[in-house]
Amino acid sequence: MALCVVPDGSTRCQLGGAQAAVIVVVIIVAAALTRDGMPPRDVLSLLGGAGLLSVTVTQLATGAASRTLRYLARAQPASLHR
Repeated sequence: MALCVVPDGSTRCQLGGAQAAVIVVVIIVAAALTRDGMPPRDVLSLLGGAGLLSVTVTQLATGAASRTLRYLARAQPASLHR
C-alpha cells in the first residue's frame, strides 16, 4: 500500500507540478462548463467518464490490463465444471 494512503507521520507526499496543473485545469474546465449553463450533474458525469477513460488508458499503457486478462484466462479453466 502506498505511504500516501496510510501515512506514518514521517513520510510527506506532495503533488508534483504536472499533477497540480491537471487538478487546476479540471477545476477550471468544470467551473467554465457550469458557468456556461451545463447542469452540474452533467459536468460531474463528464468528469467521471473522463476519469474512467484515463484509468483505462493508463492501465493499458502500463500493461496492467493485459496482466489482469492473463490472470483471468488462467483462472477460468480451473473454475469450469465438467
